[in-house]
Amino acid sequence: MTVIWFIVWLIANNVGGDEPLRLDPVNVWTATLIAAIALDLGAAHARPGPRPRS
Repeated sequence: MTVIWFIVWLIANNVGGDEPLRLDPVNVWTATLIAAIALDLGAAHARPGPRPRS
């Protein structure tokens, strides 16, 4: 998800206007990056591990 976000941001930044990532105040690009990272970490946490054999 984060890699896809980076590709979209890179294309939008080169085709459209220059939009840096700002943290104070958080702009739309930074907010979507934070959301993409949260989704990646949440998905990794939610995946069940291998079941132990008994």
